[in-house]
Amino acid sequence: MSVLLAELIAEGGKVALSALDYVRLYRSLLAGRVARLRGPTHPRLFIWGPLEARLQQPDVVLLGSLNEGVWPRPPEASPWLSRPMASELKLPSPERRIGLSAHDFAQALSAPTVYLSRAIKVDGVPTVPSRWLQRLTALVEAAKLTHRVAAEQPFAAWARERDKISNFAPAAAPKPCPPLEARPRRLSVTRIERMLANPYEIFARDMLRLYPLAPLAKEPDAGLRGTMIHAALHEFTLIYPDHLPDDIEGELIALADRQFGELGGSARAGAFWRPNFQRFAHWFAATEPGRRAGIVKIMGEVEGKLDIGASAFEVTARADRIDVKEDGTVAIYDYKSGKTPSQSTVDDLYAPQLPLEGAIAAGGGFSDLGPRTIAALRYIKASGYGSGGEDDDAGKLPPGDLARDSLRALRRLIKKFADVTTPYEAKRRPASVFRSVYDYDDYAHLARVQEWAAGGEGEG
Repeated sequence: MSVLLAELIAEGGKVALSALDYVRLYRSLLAGRVARLRGPTHPRLFIWGPLEARLQQPDVVLLGSLNEGVWPRPPEASPWLSRPMASELKLPSPERRIGLSAHDFAQALSAPTVYLSRAIKVDGVPTVPSRWLQRLTALVEAAKLTHRVAAEQPFAAWARERDKISNFAPAAAPKPCPPLEARPRRLSVTRIERMLANPYEIFARDMLRLYPLAPLAKEPDAGLRGTMIHAALHEFTLIYPDHLPDDIEGELIALADRQFGELGGSARAGAFWRPNFQRFAHWFAATEPGRRAGIVKIMGEVEGKLDIGASAFEVTARADRIDVKEDGTVAIYDYKSGKTPSQSTVDDLYAPQLPLEGAIAAGGGFSDLGPRTIAALRYIKASGYGSGGEDDDAGKLPPGDLARDSLRALRRLIKKFADVTTPYEAKRRPASVFRSVYDYDDYAHLARVQEWAAGGEGEG
């Protein structure tokens, strides 16, 4: 990519393009280039081209795309010289590349364990296996070794079995009713929010203990960005709990840079995350002195829990930040790197995280604080856009009322699911309320949501 951009810069003065024409030109130039990721994918996984693979000795090799036209690539006719002309000039024949490709293929086959793979169809059109794969298959059949190297195609067999179904009845939304002893008696405030949106997730994750596997080569995403921003703000609170440094912005940026540096030079972090955080740090430096006015103690990542009476249920929390005011009241903050819930959503207790943290503080669940009156429940949004950040009340209702209402609602929820006949059903409530929950639903495929939910929408 850097070579292509350097060429565009060097030759750009010779071409006059409109903004609309540039897109088509860039795509046409990019079509003939191969761009490979420089960053690490996985410590045990490497994606190589044929030339790179020649110089390595891995234990397991997967040769993919063994279709004719890919392995080997068809010879390209020269637009300038015919075959006789090229031969007269002692130039190599177009088929020489096929020989080099065959050499790469034979070298790769020398690995201790080799898997051969190809696409049976491309865009719905049947393909032809590579000539080398056809020869290998013929040799194996002639040597009567077919049983030793039988192709494993369970997915193709499953697809064929699916096509045999004559009467298809769509599945209904699952409504599992586990026994009382299997139902969770301890959940965090964030899990309570997930339980409101989709009880099936609590069943799959907290009872069946099903956890999604992390992908091998996951790109840095919004979740990782949020984790790093939280870590930088928490570290800032630990270092400066009772006073602010002279250069608030610079200190916070330095803490965030150490977090982003752990990504090993990620292009996304360098091009987007760092500039966005710098704008947030500028906003934070301008607004943090006002937040600290009248504050006697600041605590970060505070663990808390609260027993819910006779229900033998415990709700837990980790508050991002709690400020203790001079009058003994507390302000509880939640850091957000993405979209914050609307105030009406919080008031209606569809986003109960902060109200429940307020209920824990009011009940003395944060052990280092004891029972406290709630002065504020607020979001600090580290978006990096516009002014850089936002500091807003979680809801329009008074924070004390939100805390009390959330605790009453939680007791009703616990009582409901203490009934063995209450199912942990898969739900799809209005997207305006729970869109963010459904966008990151790791269990939608287990619940077969697309089979019974019309267009991703469901009951109210």
